[in-house]
Amino acid sequence: MAAKQVKAIVQWLRPEEGGRKAPPSGLTYVTVAGFGDAPPNPDEAWSLVLEFQDQPDSELKQRVRVRFLSPEAPDELLFAGSDFQLYEGRQLVARGEVQEHE
Repeated sequence: MAAKQVKAIVQWLRPEEGGRKAPPSGLTYVTVAGFGDAPPNPDEAWSLVLEFQDQPDSELKQRVRVRFLSPEAPDELLFAGSDFQLYEGRQLVARGEVQEHE
């Protein structure tokens, strides 16, 4: 069974907000995600795969397709309107919102 994939909008944090120096380049990006208000627990964290649909705009918003890296991940977390955060280590680098299921 193919992994659930959804469309989302990601808002990259600016360096002065604690984010990356620049959004990642390339076609895909994989990192740890958090759902809800708390940072992910390292023992229970899930990684998301982002496939970039375009370049970040002037506000650092970017359209992406998102899926979990692991087939055992809780796909039910990826529903229209759900929010997620992207982390590099303990550093929050972006926030996202699922737009629709594919």
